[in-house]
Amino acid sequence: MVHNRWLACSAGIFGDGELMHVLILNQTFYPDVAATAQHMWDLARHLDAAGHRVTAVTSRTKYGTTEQFEQAHERIGNIAVHRVPQTAFGKVHNVGRMADFLSYYLTSMWQIARSPAPDVILALTSPPMISVLGMLQKQLRTRDDGRRIALVNHVMDLYPDAAVAMGVLKPDGLGTRVMSAITRRTLRACDALIALGDDMRGLLLDRYLPPECADRVHVVQPWADHREVFPTDRDANPLRAELGLSDSFVLLYSGNFGQAHDVETIVQSIRATRESAGLRWCFTGGGRGMNVLKERSSAEGWAHVTFLPYQPRERLNDLLNLADVHLVSQSPAFTGIVVPSKLFGILAAGKPSLMVGPREAEAARILIEHDAGAVIPPGDVNGMIAAIESLRCNADQCATMGNRARSALVDRYDKAISCAKIEQILLKAIANANKDAY
Repeated sequence: MVHNRWLACSAGIFGDGELMHVLILNQTFYPDVAATAQHMWDLARHLDAAGHRVTAVTSRTKYGTTEQFEQAHERIGNIAVHRVPQTAFGKVHNVGRMADFLSYYLTSMWQIARSPAPDVILALTSPPMISVLGMLQKQLRTRDDGRRIALVNHVMDLYPDAAVAMGVLKPDGLGTRVMSAITRRTLRACDALIALGDDMRGLLLDRYLPPECADRVHVVQPWADHREVFPTDRDANPLRAELGLSDSFVLLYSGNFGQAHDVETIVQSIRATRESAGLRWCFTGGGRGMNVLKERSSAEGWAHVTFLPYQPRERLNDLLNLADVHLVSQSPAFTGIVVPSKLFGILAAGKPSLMVGPREAEAARILIEHDAGAVIPPGDVNGMIAAIESLRCNADQCATMGNRARSALVDRYDKAISCAKIEQILLKAIANANKDAY
């Protein structure tokens, strides 16, 4: 029934209420644990429920591992998933990562070329600059009915800026200049761009886009589902009992802890609280920063720190409600380049956050605007300890901040709100790509 309705409408002029075929291009997809995989699964289900046709071209290698998904092609409801092969060196060294990226570029290009042309390609940024494939499709292919393919770039992180911030590329190096030129050309070829925050939108316009492109750049922050993540009774949380944390004040960091995050301020704060009875730091997820914490914990005997592996999505609500206060971290060099998606699950769980990072960053702006936590400058260990103790000693303040966090999520950053915004951006991008034909 859905496909018949889509076929009946697919030849029409796109606008509100019309249906479309969306191709999602990203290295990870459901059921992977990466944030982009989870967000694109949310979006795909939203589009499918609205009657749109969705195809995802993603990697067959599971995120952060060398394991392979069993099925290369499958249909989940009306969502077609094509998992293409790639090398699986992982994040151990840069040469291996480049091989993984290159092999995914090649196999996904082959898969897209042999698939029916979509109405719109939604290209993310994993691997970096994958939107170049979307630009080539837009420039070299048309649909069977003569309409142009639209291209929307959902900028989850910005390259080469992220590579420069990580120290992988030099600011004025040849590689940076070449990648910047490719990025500039690709972004200008897009019919629409989605930035994760106002800081990222500003960076896109300052570095890559002329003023006349400003109306193409939309801000849609990462999101969470208020029905999937919600506040629960602290004392009834099964993870507290399992981990022996029933009487502890828990600081939780959940998700990837990589090069975009301030590790050292967290390390120094952990050291400074070794004698704080009843205070427990918990970390779940992965990344280079997480490995640094584990190594130092082992070497220094941090008895007040607990490490957990990535938790499955069905345990996400218990995990996020395990915390009394959540930790968010971002290095100043990454302002406008990334936005920590973990913040939005924290808001949904109704918990306050302590963010180590610059006040100009999108996550900091949200916490300050909604008074849902505190922002600590990188390196300010005394400020971090004072903020921890302030919340630990004031249960009412903690609860009030948590309530404000929950209200902000429900009113501004809920999954249904954000996915509906992206749906309309995609529809308008198709109309813009074909406006000369109407």
